[in-house]
Amino acid sequence: MGKNSKIMMDSLSELDLTSYEEKQNLQPPVPPLKNTEVWAWYIQNATYCGFGWVASSLMVPLLIQDMASKAGFEASNITIPCNTTAPHFKCVTPVFGHYLEPGTISLYISSLSSILSFFMSLSISAVADHGSYRKSLMIVMSILGCIVSVCFLLIQKPSLFWLGAILSPLGWTFFNICAVFSHSYLPLYGRAHPEVLDALDRGESMLVVNKIEEQKINDLSAYSVVIANIGSILIHGVCIGISLGMKESALSLELAIAFTGVWWLLWMMIVSPWLEARPGPPLPKGTNWVVHSWRKTYNTMVSFHKLPEIFKFMISWFILSDGISTISSILFLILYRELSFTHSHSLIISVLLGLMASIGAYFFMIIRRIWSLTTRCMILICLGLYGLLMVYLVCTPYFTNKFGLRNAWEGWACTVYIGIIISTFYSSMRCLLSELCPEGDENEWFSLFLLADKGSSWLGPVVTGAIYTATHEYRTAFWFPLGLILLGGLVLLSVDVNKGKDEARTFARDKREKYSLAAM
Repeated sequence: MGKNSKIMMDSLSELDLTSYEEKQNLQPPVPPLKNTEVWAWYIQNATYCGFGWVASSLMVPLLIQDMASKAGFEASNITIPCNTTAPHFKCVTPVFGHYLEPGTISLYISSLSSILSFFMSLSISAVADHGSYRKSLMIVMSILGCIVSVCFLLIQKPSLFWLGAILSPLGWTFFNICAVFSHSYLPLYGRAHPEVLDALDRGESMLVVNKIEEQKINDLSAYSVVIANIGSILIHGVCIGISLGMKESALSLELAIAFTGVWWLLWMMIVSPWLEARPGPPLPKGTNWVVHSWRKTYNTMVSFHKLPEIFKFMISWFILSDGISTISSILFLILYRELSFTHSHSLIISVLLGLMASIGAYFFMIIRRIWSLTTRCMILICLGLYGLLMVYLVCTPYFTNKFGLRNAWEGWACTVYIGIIISTFYSSMRCLLSELCPEGDENEWFSLFLLADKGSSWLGPVVTGAIYTATHEYRTAFWFPLGLILLGGLVLLSVDVNKGKDEARTFARDKREKYSLAAM
């Protein structure tokens, strides 16, 4: 072994070297992507998203708010039990010695869910880069999610709203861990797409190959979003039927939540035989999952000086994801707490959101193809449209008290508007990450992608709750997402995508060469 090789080997950890050697010896050539594999992935997306989008994001907060209201007291007189049958009732609920509005309780629980999801995902997500853990852990998360959803049936009286506060973070965590593993398939599918492999076999330049890969990743992402929204609409339909059939009782919400978890597990088990594992190198023997995940995440983070463009993208995502999710949270709170939307109205609003998201994703996909727009350009278009809506919502109340989300029709209009944009924004963000992440480190970067989302999403609910507590007005909170959209958009504008792709290729090549020298 030469002197340079010795020095190189000393700079590597035993864990990294073992992982590389196993990967080099055991990883087979990339098998072409199959239609059955893609459709299994699409269906899996359509069913687990039903639990996250319908149950965790909508019905669980409604259930907690309802139960907390019934367990609370009149805001004007805390000695009088809350009359939830009165129109536009105002109640507060005692929590750890403080009286909180039920809407803010659900916001704070949402923040807790995000924090728990962040640390749990960080502790196991990097393991999915090894063996067949990616697929196996998706199945495990669907089982755990199903169990949590069924446990909501135990909340039989208002005083047990705290049980929902425990179950909600658990369900959200299992959903998001599954999302990490599911999203990490996207760059693998892009590189394994038959058209990409054909271009490589023909000896096309990397510029041509990357362009084909970019388009295929965008197409796969767009179609998955469309199908996920269609699946969400079907789940909404069942939940609306349960709600109307049981006269919008609390039990109807609990049954609907349980249904989404059972549906997720059922379809996960059905499609799992066709969902290829696409295994990575084996996990080194004697490795602790948590230590391994935190260590890999740390190693990824300290590589920022070699990958500055993808880190700027991650900073923009950290800011923007909280801003965009906060918009929907504030909107639903105003509709339900102030504009007297019922359970069924809220579910129908969510259906409309999913329907418009499918239409919007397909519409923007056509626009992207016609004008050959880049992924970053699509993101900036979405941010511009979000910004226009926020300007309307924050400025209108200064001129009139008749508009600015003061009417039910504005709620429906905002839902249509947001729905058209939302899927394209999220789809384009994960596509841009797929373009910028180094080959072989997909799961690490998609883990950070979801972790950045969860690591910031606790902030929006906390700020919204604090603004309401200070002003007793939810609409004022729209200033917060507007500021985040402007700041995140400026950071995104500084990202040089072509330079980032070159950095990713260089990083992956240098990593391979370093390991090769160390293994000599």
